[in-house]
Amino acid sequence: MICSPAHLSEILKVACFFEKNLRNFLYYIKYLTVRKKTATFGFLLYFFLALTGFAFLFFNIQLQPVSNEEEKVPFVIQRGENLLTVGSHLKEKRLVRSKVAFILWEFFSGYYKKIQAGNYLLSASFSTQEIGKIITKGTDDQKITVIEGLRSEEIGQLLIESGFNLNWEEWLEKTRALKLEGKLFPDTYFIPKKSGIEKILEIFQSNFQKKVVEGLKGEWKKSELDQEKVLILASLVEREAKTKKDKALIAGILLKRLKNQWPLQVDATVQYAVASKLCAKSFNCQWWPSFLSNKDLQISSPYNTYLHPGLPPAPICNPGLDSIKSVLNPEESDFWFYLSGKDGVIHYAKTNKEHEQNKIKYLK
Repeated sequence: MICSPAHLSEILKVACFFEKNLRNFLYYIKYLTVRKKTATFGFLLYFFLALTGFAFLFFNIQLQPVSNEEEKVPFVIQRGENLLTVGSHLKEKRLVRSKVAFILWEFFSGYYKKIQAGNYLLSASFSTQEIGKIITKGTDDQKITVIEGLRSEEIGQLLIESGFNLNWEEWLEKTRALKLEGKLFPDTYFIPKKSGIEKILEIFQSNFQKKVVEGLKGEWKKSELDQEKVLILASLVEREAKTKKDKALIAGILLKRLKNQWPLQVDATVQYAVASKLCAKSFNCQWWPSFLSNKDLQISSPYNTYLHPGLPPAPICNPGLDSIKSVLNPEESDFWFYLSGKDGVIHYAKTNKEHEQNKIKYLK
């Protein structure tokens, strides 16, 4: 190997460093042999072999999987990223034990020449060699991030706008027929670009099953509510609150109102009812109208929790994990009322009188 520091990447410098020192060591061994210092030669040879064996063992340990956790996480390689950058990102995401070990393996195996940009799903249970080979295959997946609180219509719109060749009306028919509102779990997905509606819904349902049904198995067992009721309540909480603290408090208030047969009076259910009537099968629509009139609060819909006691017939959006957990683990309090003020803060009240005062103070 010809080592010219001016033209080397960091990895080549490392390789050249080892080559140079090995060459110097061998020269020294030759010198000792010529001098017939056999005892010293034997000791040094033994020491070198032992050190080499230890280094080889340590290197192989660094190539092992980080953990047994099989959950796959998104990993993106952008066009133009070099080996050092990819290694750094893998280490930051805890997908490899050692950045240096990854770089050395990639370099000496020759796989570094084949790394391709793309959206990958990698697991900490993969060895460095497995990851090194996977990222040479490239992907034809589209990265889609579904945020918490979207209606199924909004998710369909997001998919179409992201380049998927889907029929809008067919998307509406499929998601409604399968009653998937509430189960299109918010997350980041990598979906093959040529996927049809069935394949996409399969990916969503598989993720929901893994992260919600199986992931919260212990909490589901403790709950007195069935899955559908939890998802309905979680969808209300998702649209009403942003922080974990507020979500847990509001979940507790709604559950208390239900048990005492109080109307829930959740504005988000009216927003859902109004948009469902106005938008129908529209592609671009204001699915969550920001202003509700007194007339809107009287809209005839089973989703209107101002008019109808109990829960709406189905979820009004697709809630995230925090909202689902808040319903499974609600926070008890003395509050019966809440409102979101113009200051962006949720204000709670124990009595209707306090609630009316909050309206004057924070909404006008």
